[in-house]
Amino acid sequence: MSENIEVVVLGGGYGGVKAANRLARRAGVSVTLVNPRPDFVERIRLHQLVTGSDDAVEDFREVLGANVRLVVDTATLIEPAERRVSLAGGSTLAYDHLVYAVGSGASAPGVPGAAEFAHAVADLDGARRLR
Repeated sequence: MSENIEVVVLGGGYGGVKAANRLARRAGVSVTLVNPRPDFVERIRLHQLVTGSDDAVEDFREVLGANVRLVVDTATLIEPAERRVSLAGGSTLAYDHLVYAVGSGASAPGVPGAAEFAHAVADLDGARRLR
């Protein structure tokens, strides 16, 4: 009988969720997804949050497979030699394989006045400030 493979996925955006769900379908693979927020943010719908037509947030139970374990926390240290991730809450997660899918962010605009007067809608906090 083969041993169970532990996979930790850091990041609960589109890439992290897709990777977690696909890997969790494999026999003998246990998947833990770590994300700082308890909900999935649909970044492509953040403009709808700003206009008030939708909230762009889904419960992870709606997007994660039943066999993916969700840990709401933030990774603070990856120790590749020990195959371990430390979390802000004080716990650690051991892994055989690590998927680093923490996403992307908006860069600071180089246009004069943008820093003072422009608002980015690249993340949930930015979109909520505009609402």
